[in-house]
Amino acid sequence: MKISQLFGKKVLSTAGKRGYVVSATVEDTKLASLVCADEDEKEFVIDAANVKSIKDKVIFKDEKSKIRGEHLRLGKPVYDCTGNFLGILTDFTAERNELVYAHVGKKKFSASDLVCGDAVIVKSSARVLKSDVKKNGRVIIRKGTPLTPEVAEKAQKHGELIQTNLKTI
Repeated sequence: MKISQLFGKKVLSTAGKRGYVVSATVEDTKLASLVCADEDEKEFVIDAANVKSIKDKVIFKDEKSKIRGEHLRLGKPVYDCTGNFLGILTDFTAERNELVYAHVGKKKFSASDLVCGDAVIVKSSARVLKSDVKKNGRVIIRKGTPLTPEVAEKAQKHGELIQTNLKTI
């Protein structure tokens, strides 16, 4: 699930409390809480552990919660460890309240390879292609693409997994 899809989504508690999601907070790489507002614009917080389901509405167990972690902000500039601009942070993908991928334009980076602050920096340990991966003169994976499991699978289907791994060095 992409985090940006939560913003503005209606929430409903098991006790009948209603509202909508205003923002999300994270601790390390985990979704910590959702900050919501009711129809009178009064804020309340839902602990991520209290969320029962997320479909067309967020259903949660109604308990008093406090904001934990830092607010998740999209739109920050993203740089590699040498200072090259990679793009703007557009979204995060979460699975079971764990941030898995960060989306920078059309590129995906592992959330564990990022350092977030006023800007986002991709750690030097992140495996990013330093040149295009080609087969029969055709580019199959572009330079600057992070080597995620999906990209490695695509390279393997084209028979270029070794070339792909070598071009991250």
